[in-house]
Amino acid sequence: MEKLMQRIFQIDGEETDCWLGHDGSRFVLNTPTGAVACQLDPTGLPGGYKLRAKGVVRELRLAVGPEATFVHMDGRTYEVGRVDPAERLAGSDSGASDDRLVAPMPGVVVSVAVKPGDAVEEGQPLLVIESMKLETTLTAPRDGVVAEMPFAEGDSFGLKDILAQLAPEEE
Repeated sequence: MEKLMQRIFQIDGEETDCWLGHDGSRFVLNTPTGAVACQLDPTGLPGGYKLRAKGVVRELRLAVGPEATFVHMDGRTYEVGRVDPAERLAGSDSGASDDRLVAPMPGVVVSVAVKPGDAVEEGQPLLVIESMKLETTLTAPRDGVVAEMPFAEGDSFGLKDILAQLAPEEE
């Protein structure tokens, strides 16, 4: 099997090492939990695809940015980030960065659900953004208190802008 790409992905906050191979007729995604044969076919809609894996066909939408890909499938949006192994080894991807929600691509704020000073729980919706015609709900990465919400409904934001910031955890 030809080994095409080895990557570290962060899917909803969890890192996983995987690589994509091709056996001559189909792609095979290899993860620590096993190999999955898959096929991704465009549907004709912007960012629309049909994913065939393990005998199941699912429709999905993809929005690809320089830092992450958003996959909207089965009524849920997954953020798939690409981790630079050198940065991870250098330790530059830890600490306060877990308190920030950073824009993976330019877009517009559709709605804001919280304000500075609000207590939030992990997974609670903070705001909804639109990038590349795909709406994505951004949620709290942990329990905490909102420190900053620098953008309001209708505001445009750029790549890597901080969309929300939680107050640092007290030790």
